[in-house]
Amino acid sequence: MFCSPGILLNRGSQRLFTKIIVKLKRHSSRKSTNSNLDRARCCVNDEFDFYPNDGTIWKSLRSTDINRLTRNFLWKCMHETFHVGTFWDKVPHLEHLGNCPTCTVPDTMEHIALECSAPGQRIIWNSCEKIWNLRYPLWPKLHWGLVLGCGLPRFRSNKGHRLRGKERFFTILLSASVHLIWKLRNERVLEGKNITDTEIENRWISTINSALKRDQTLTNKARFGSLGKTKQIVLETWSGVLQNEDALPDDWTQSKGVLVGIWPTTRRSGVG
Repeated sequence: MFCSPGILLNRGSQRLFTKIIVKLKRHSSRKSTNSNLDRARCCVNDEFDFYPNDGTIWKSLRSTDINRLTRNFLWKCMHETFHVGTFWDKVPHLEHLGNCPTCTVPDTMEHIALECSAPGQRIIWNSCEKIWNLRYPLWPKLHWGLVLGCGLPRFRSNKGHRLRGKERFFTILLSASVHLIWKLRNERVLEGKNITDTEIENRWISTINSALKRDQTLTNKARFGSLGKTKQIVLETWSGVLQNEDALPDDWTQSKGVLVGIWPTTRRSGVG
């Protein structure tokens, strides 16, 4: 019996075409993932003289030093699953959404996190550098690969010993900040919110204080077991960047009201 091509497609070839499309999508996904793994590897090597393999990079994204929602965010960044940039090239009549509405360039995750001139990323990265400089002299120059490899810092003392507290602080600071930049971008672009500079600074400070409080809570190893943190590593992570630190006890991990020692620029200057 004669059948039209459309009927043949519906009856015999639909599954085959579907499998082909799925394979193509997976290949494209693997290509972008592998590219991001290489970028993370190269940036970490350039910055810390450490060349991690794929397994080490994936393990770093599961680090409990990073909160769960941020771990999920970084995993999606590595796989490029967010609906930004070239994703919209395949959607008829919505291709314009692939460009940054502020900068009119392709709206990639790298652009959003490190390059966009819209309020958010510049303020947040400046704040990171300020709090880092309360204790450490040099804030690294950020690249997208270093953001993806934020769980892989290798800082060493003059004697070559790893500085675990400094490494944790870098990981927490970088991961929490890039996730906040993404949230603020979505509020601005998708929800139409107008977020002031002071609000951005306050949101960032609140985010970092939440990370500090989380670390304090996790020192209860009887409650959190293997997910818990030793008091010593929490003290090494945050000491030197806290408000009124001289007035705090040597072990402040169970003290209430411990906050990071940085305030919004407007508040420090007496405005607002």
